[in-house]
Amino acid sequence: MKQRTNPLPAALLLIALAAPAAAETKLTFLMPEAGDRFLDSLQSAVVSTAASKFSASVEVAQAAGKGETQVVQARAALDAKPAALIVTPVDDASARTITEMSAAAGIPLVFVNRRPSGPVTNRMAIVSANHLVAGRVQMRMLAQRLGDRGNVAILRGKDSDNAAQERTAGVKEILGQRPGLKLLAEASADWSRRQAQDQVTAWLRSGLKFDAIAANNDEMALGAVAALKAAGFSGKILVGGVDGTSDGIAAVKSGDVSVSVLQDAPLQGAQAVNDAVKLARGEYVQPYDWVPHQLILPARGDLASGR
Repeated sequence: MKQRTNPLPAALLLIALAAPAAAETKLTFLMPEAGDRFLDSLQSAVVSTAASKFSASVEVAQAAGKGETQVVQARAALDAKPAALIVTPVDDASARTITEMSAAAGIPLVFVNRRPSGPVTNRMAIVSANHLVAGRVQMRMLAQRLGDRGNVAILRGKDSDNAAQERTAGVKEILGQRPGLKLLAEASADWSRRQAQDQVTAWLRSGLKFDAIAANNDEMALGAVAALKAAGFSGKILVGGVDGTSDGIAAVKSGDVSVSVLQDAPLQGAQAVNDAVKLARGEYVQPYDWVPHQLILPARGDLASGR
C-alpha cells in the first residue's frame, strides 16, 4: 500500500510565510572631510565592501574638518542605533568623545586610518597603517638619494592629526641618525596641495636653499612640485610623499616625486568593515589591525615591501 505524506499543517505554513526576512545590517561611517583623494578612496572601499560582502548599507557623514561637527554627527548616528560605527576622526579630541559616546550607547566602534591616543576599549578596534614607519621609510629613501648629505624641509599635515605627528616624528628620527642631513625648515600645510604650494613658494622667496622636501602626504608633495616648477627648480630638489594615491603614483613614474609610501586605502576600508560586522555579531577582533605600507619606487612606480 502506498504511504501518504502528511502535508505541512496550515498553522505552521502560515508561520513560515509570515517569518520576516533578516534585517539589513546598517553601518555609519563618519568622515573628517570630503575631497581628499586618499579619504575618498577609503570611503569607496567601506561602502563597496559593506554592500558586496555583507549586503549592508552605509550611511556616510562628512564633518568638513571640524571636530565639533563630527561629534554632533556621531550623536545623531548613535541615536539611530546602527549595527556599528566606523570613524576616521577629525582630531584626537573628537575621537575621545566619540569613544565615550559609543561605549555609553553600547554600539561597536571601529577607527580607521586615524586613531585616538587613548586605549582600545571593549567592542572597539583600530584599523590603521603605522604612520611612524611611513615617515621613516620615506626619509630613508630620500637620504639614500641625497647620499646622506643636504638640507631637508618638512611639510606636515594637520598638526592635530596623529598621522601627521607620527610621520613627522619618523622623518626626524632618520634625520637624527644622519649627521650630514640638516632640518632646515618645517611647516604645516594641512594636507592641502594648494597650501603646500604656497608654503614652498614662500620658502623659496625667503632664500631658503634645501635639497629635499619630505611631505606627510602626496597632495602636499604635489603642491611642492608645482611650486618648484614655477620657480625653475624642477628636478633639482627631491620631493617625497605618502599615501600612494593615483596622482602620487603618476608623479613618481614621471620623476616629479622621488618616492611615495603606499597606504592601502582599499585594504584599510575593507578591514574596517570586516571588524565592524564581527563586533556587531559579538565576535572577537584584534584590537589593532595594522595594514603594512609599501614603497613606491622612483624607477617605474613599482611597489616594494615597506614594513
